[in-house]
Amino acid sequence: MSEAAQKQDGLPIGGVPADKILLVWPKVEPLLKRVVKPNTGYALPHVLTELQLGRMQLWVIGDFQAVVVTMIQDRPLHKVLWTQFIAGENMDEWLSDWVAVQEDYARSMGCVAVEFCGRKGWGKVQKHHPQFKHVWTIYRCELWAEAAEPIQ
Repeated sequence: MSEAAQKQDGLPIGGVPADKILLVWPKVEPLLKRVVKPNTGYALPHVLTELQLGRMQLWVIGDFQAVVVTMIQDRPLHKVLWTQFIAGENMDEWLSDWVAVQEDYARSMGCVAVEFCGRKGWGKVQKHHPQFKHVWTIYRCELWAEAAEPIQ
């Protein structure tokens, strides 16, 4: 991933190289703390490790107005860019630019699709970005009470 910020029409969006993650982590961690919960299967130290190993990618939007964590899933039939975490403020200001950047990045990595899951409110993304289609809904059954906090 390039250190150079990519800019669409609004805020700069930059991919952070794996060897630079620790330099930005103090600004990124408070944002990710809002969305990295036990029910995701990750804690912040896990995300940090995956970013440093290059198995996840970190994107910074603006001057840390928002951050996004992605991962490339190499599935048996094709590759997909999976958006694991999104955290930040004023999404209306940068979401369209982020969609364009992630689509370009996904294509450059040989991915055939971009996917994410989220709460029902994410359905409004489709209004402005009709290329995103509702494909499935995830239902979850917690098997161990201590495994994760309830999904809210």
